[in-house]
Amino acid sequence: MRKLAIAMLCAALFLLLAQPRPATADNNFGITPEKKLAKTLEELADVCFECGDTAKGKGLYTYARSYFNYGLMYDPDHKKIRKTMGYKKKKGEWILEEDMVPLTDKINEAKRDELTRKLWIDTETIRQKAADELLEFVKDSELDLQQRMLALWHAARFDPNNREVLKATRSSTSETSYRHQLDDQADTNRIVWIQRAQKGEKIEERTPYETATGMNMAKRRTDYLVVHVEIGEKSEPWAEALSQYGEACRTRIFELLGTTQPKKPDEDPKRLHYSVFSDRERFARFVDKCSGIPDASERKVRGEQSGGTPVYNPYGAVWFYPRLENDFGLRDGLAHDLAYKEIVRNTGGEQFYWLLRGFAYQVSTQMNGSIHSKFFATKSTGVIDTGGAEALPGFGDSPAGWRLMVGMELAAGTALTLTDLCKGRPQDYTNREMAAAYCLTDYLLHEKKEKLAAFLDSAYKEFIARYKEKKNPEDALELMNRLLESLEMNEQEFMDAFRIWALANYFDLNSAEEGK
Repeated sequence: MRKLAIAMLCAALFLLLAQPRPATADNNFGITPEKKLAKTLEELADVCFECGDTAKGKGLYTYARSYFNYGLMYDPDHKKIRKTMGYKKKKGEWILEEDMVPLTDKINEAKRDELTRKLWIDTETIRQKAADELLEFVKDSELDLQQRMLALWHAARFDPNNREVLKATRSSTSETSYRHQLDDQADTNRIVWIQRAQKGEKIEERTPYETATGMNMAKRRTDYLVVHVEIGEKSEPWAEALSQYGEACRTRIFELLGTTQPKKPDEDPKRLHYSVFSDRERFARFVDKCSGIPDASERKVRGEQSGGTPVYNPYGAVWFYPRLENDFGLRDGLAHDLAYKEIVRNTGGEQFYWLLRGFAYQVSTQMNGSIHSKFFATKSTGVIDTGGAEALPGFGDSPAGWRLMVGMELAAGTALTLTDLCKGRPQDYTNREMAAAYCLTDYLLHEKKEKLAAFLDSAYKEFIARYKEKKNPEDALELMNRLLESLEMNEQEFMDAFRIWALANYFDLNSAEEGK
């Protein structure tokens, strides 16, 4: 399992980027680097070229293109990159006359993992040197915070495992992502939390799911869940493990929110139902027969193309999970979905979308150490996991990575506000919105836990009152105002307090300065 996880991490270090993007101010979050830092950043294009040339020599053309893409962000006029890619300058503009770097890799697929690991190792020296030069700016306490943070961001891009980078971001590496010290309690206790949870009982009788699909599945029932698993010889042990894990997640959710658990269901149709299939045809059959999605064409699309979908009658979810080396992804998705549903229960729907997602990702971090539960809701969120990674990943999509991204925007004064998130459409959410939702929820859970519980209590009472009067639930802006009222803050006060807290708790620039 460890070898697999390491391979996954190495694969996550390289994401295909099809065409080089033009350099934009977004590369620096809108921060104008001071003169010396600007020169150092521009010189990073040379580093990107050397790394890309190394990738090209191994037949890893997609990774070469990614490195070259970053190089043009640092120096749009880098002649070696432009020439290698097939650009020529005409009338002051670079024109791609013939794309000289293939769009696909020319390698033996059986050796892909080995080649990508070797690429990362072979470029390590030059990337480390680049990060060390940037860290000199991070250590300079005379520099403005924005400048130090900007240098840290780029250092993390080139050498995310650098000891000084990790200290400054209060982060550490793990087998599958980058952790943050704010999650130390969960890292220490999650095994105990899971062991304390009930495993439930094996269901012997034939269930409605089995009758509808004509399939035999491993089934377990806990106080609040019913789990069906159809993945071959691992079905029984995985059904037991996921049942126990799901109950542990529920317990942790209520500990975090401070809300009251609903009454224990007295029959299976009232429990949450979660199902897993490793065979695409069987997954599609289940979606068609049991998902409760009314549109037949939508059931067909989800069954044939998706990695998972909500199930509406009974309420729950189903996942297609063909790689059975471990159940890591399923655990992430299960924690995420249970947390999401609890906010829905308290607010009366999905309109307060940022808190739904923010809290769901917080719980997947708490219970599984990651935030990779995207495969479940790609169609509704617009956040699509392409299955690859960038050539310069930084911390990527991880608890530390999202905190670093949001910290950069806070330092630059470009962070998304509560209003931004409330007005944004769920289908337009990107990693930027997800990261902001995650970090705002982070602040609420660490600093405003009791008031968050009071907000959820009042939101639930208002939802019930409106339901009885046959009125629509509160919309996102109404819920935002209810939250701010519970916090006894206006939005600007909230964002100011969040900025101070996040910059103080997400980073420790003095550790790099003092060489602690």
